[in-house]
Amino acid sequence: SDSLSTDVVKAFVVYTETLLSKSPDPRSPKTSQFVDLTGVSIKQGLQPGVLKKLYATFEPNYPETLEKMVLYPVPRIMVRAVNAMLSFVNEHTRKKFIITDDLFLVCKELGWNLKEIETCGSVNSYMKKHLQHGLSFVFD
Repeated sequence: SDSLSTDVVKAFVVYTETLLSKSPDPRSPKTSQFVDLTGVSIKQGLQPGVLKKLYATFEPNYPETLEKMVLYPVPRIMVRAVNAMLSFVNEHTRKKFIITDDLFLVCKELGWNLKEIETCGSVNSYMKKHLQHGLSFVFD
């Protein structure tokens, strides 16, 4: 729905503004964003309308601030469908998306410790343990 799209965009804007305000280099801020899709079906969580609205907001207003966005876990069988949903994203930005079901790749891309995630029991528990910006930025 349109109100869902608007709410999602607003949440990403607030989150991004908070991250950018804490950037060590305010002249060239970068963000890496992790979207935990555990338990979310493609139909529920990655609606093309929401993705298009996010892109329409971020591309003109936050150019070059996204270093990477990791979507995890996306089953291998669904990666092609997710890539098709992102076909409207320009190639330069598209290369910043990591869409995977491979936790090792997530750890490599984000500099996370795989053994520690396993010890914590889940990515969500690991993220909560390493919070830098408060619990309001971990959405269950």
